[in-house]
Amino acid sequence: MLDLRIRTAAVLAAGLLLAATASAAGTAAGEVGTKAPGFQLKGVDGKSYSLADFKGKVVVLEWMNPRCPFSDRHAREKTMIELAKQHSEVVWLGINSTNPRSDNFEAPAEYQAYIQQQGISYPVLYDESGATGHAYGARTTPHMFIVDPQGKIAYNGAIDDDPSGRKPKPQRVNYVGTGLESERAGGKPDPSSTKPYGCTVKY
Repeated sequence: MLDLRIRTAAVLAAGLLLAATASAAGTAAGEVGTKAPGFQLKGVDGKSYSLADFKGKVVVLEWMNPRCPFSDRHAREKTMIELAKQHSEVVWLGINSTNPRSDNFEAPAEYQAYIQQQGISYPVLYDESGATGHAYGARTTPHMFIVDPQGKIAYNGAIDDDPSGRKPKPQRVNYVGTGLESERAGGKPDPSSTKPYGCTVKY
């Protein structure tokens, strides 16, 4: 009888473990509505930045790579720069998850020169290990996320509906812009997720 109870308890425990594993596997990295993964990363400016520093604020995360034509086009067109200025109440952080061994990697001096040339005023952070990028499921440059004041991911996807960059700016649907307007009005981004486009993140 005792052996039967032990075996039954073991089966139940295994079942609970499998259920928990399945549940965890069913939650994709960066999924809308989930808690935004925390991070502490060093900026190109040499300062340290943590997501926890901005608790209670809306935070935009922009995965970027100056050597990616898509990311560079948006920098030259001031897409993110202008949007960040329009929403001064929002914390905007650029993140570069390029592996230091990649040809796409920019050393701090080169990166700082690029940032100044483009007029990027928000912090740009190094994620050299790729841990933060993987935690969010960042796939492209650019890949955009909006984190709400409760620390949950409110938007995951593309900056806009114009991957080719052929539309005039006023005709583009800027998903992050509309999402931030919704957040400002006390609502939620709609759509809350889109398919990101751009170069693959060079992990």
